[in-house]
Amino acid sequence: MNTDNNYAFPVVSTASNEEIKANYWKCLYTSADEKMLQYWVILPNRVKPAELTPQYLPEVGLTNLGRYVTDDAQPYMEVWAAYERCEWEMNPSDWLFNKLELMGEKVLNQRLITHPSGSGLFADALTLKTHSSGDEVISRYTVQKDYNPQEGGGNYFLIKAACAARDYPALANDIYFTVVNWDLLHRSNLALAELLETVSLSAKNNSGFQVPESWQVKTLTETRLVVEHSFDGTNYGVINLCFFSQEMLFSAQDVFSISTKRFHDQEPAVTLKTEALATIPNEFNPSLGKTLWTCRGEMLSAEEEMRAVYQCYIFNVGKVWCYAELIGRHRNYRDYHYEANKRCLEIILSTFHIEMPKP
Repeated sequence: MNTDNNYAFPVVSTASNEEIKANYWKCLYTSADEKMLQYWVILPNRVKPAELTPQYLPEVGLTNLGRYVTDDAQPYMEVWAAYERCEWEMNPSDWLFNKLELMGEKVLNQRLITHPSGSGLFADALTLKTHSSGDEVISRYTVQKDYNPQEGGGNYFLIKAACAARDYPALANDIYFTVVNWDLLHRSNLALAELLETVSLSAKNNSGFQVPESWQVKTLTETRLVVEHSFDGTNYGVINLCFFSQEMLFSAQDVFSISTKRFHDQEPAVTLKTEALATIPNEFNPSLGKTLWTCRGEMLSAEEEMRAVYQCYIFNVGKVWCYAELIGRHRNYRDYHYEANKRCLEIILSTFHIEMPKP
């Protein structure tokens, strides 16, 4: 596999309006009976429809909507649009990276874009794949997300523009222009796969946060909440929220040590291995301050033969420390528990709000 090439990753178009009008055309995809699956895409003039009938592809869990190919002797380019309905709220970027790993794509470059509507992180990714024949293909993917009004959950869409690696320098701009110029024709009014529910932290004010409606919230003590993703008696992810007074604990390391003490006090069969606590810029929520403390790790249970992802964030608001801890499934191709868990924690952090008592 040739991974040493510095493949271009344009993020702006150099074409003038006149060149765009002369070299591209707007394709309206209306072949799907459901309006929620219809879209438009801007294609180079020489790229024409090849397949327009929706077809489910079980090996990748996607429904192919439209495929478009070049119709001349110039370097070959292919465009492919597909979607999957998923019942849970997650970042379109996380959904896409799950699919790219499943399809054997190696990510060469990427952009992560926070959608202003609050619907999560979106991705623009350049990939390379070596086929069994030895041929190397460069692809560029972008994603869309919309609520599914018929069945609930969300429709997660991708579009891919691809060519042989040897032809990519000549087609890089056409590929970029295609994957950033497309959208759904009939969007719903909800930019999420699930409605969000507000969890109150106080009967006296509006302190609280939000979670997707498929999550359950339990109050264990006055200073600890548990947010669970459980179905039919099986837990697939849990987020612990613990609160401490800054008069009792003086640093994030103190908060981390006392919050994780329960793991080390349990039977030896349960262990928690983590990185060192580190600070990161706060990109979730201005009310949480300029920086957060975080670390990642893994929880192991020999008795239950379980390996779980561990992630924590620590921040302070007013005179209160908050420790937010996620324990859940690793990423795999059979479900989206990892992606749903990650997104729920991000929603909690981005909507978390504590009203301080007025003097």
